[in-house]
Amino acid sequence: MRKLDTPAADFPDPYSLMEQDEVSKTYSFPKSYVSYRKPRAVSAEQRERARQMMIERNTEKCNN
Repeated sequence: MRKLDTPAADFPDPYSLMEQDEVSKTYSFPKSYVSYRKPRAVSAEQRERARQMMIERNTEKCNN
């Protein structure tokens, strides 16, 4: 639900809030804006490399 709140606020022409209640929102936007992609296959090695990279970046931010 929150993923469409920002574009609807920034670009009210193509995105419009049609209906809202306490637990849901209904948006209208062009069908061409919707895309379906296969999930990316990430190996354990790639996952560990990305994990180490983020640990390094986070420690750099803390030290600055």
